[in-house]
Amino acid sequence: MAQPFYQYVQKYRQSGKKQPPEAEFAELVYTDTDFPKAATTFDVISNYIELTPRYSHYVAIFDEIWRHYENHE
Repeated sequence: MAQPFYQYVQKYRQSGKKQPPEAEFAELVYTDTDFPKAATTFDVISNYIELTPRYSHYVAIFDEIWRHYENHE
């Protein structure tokens, strides 16, 4: 079974005031109690990202991290 995207994206989290966009996205995912944590498919996660306003500036970042996630599996 594939590792859930939620679990994969946690490796991008960083501490500190100045964070790259990938770390900001990972932190948003981490603090989002409604995020589909068990999801492994692009459609489920992409729909959630696109329909949730807090991610509006991170759609391109999500796409980039998703490509890494697919290559990781």
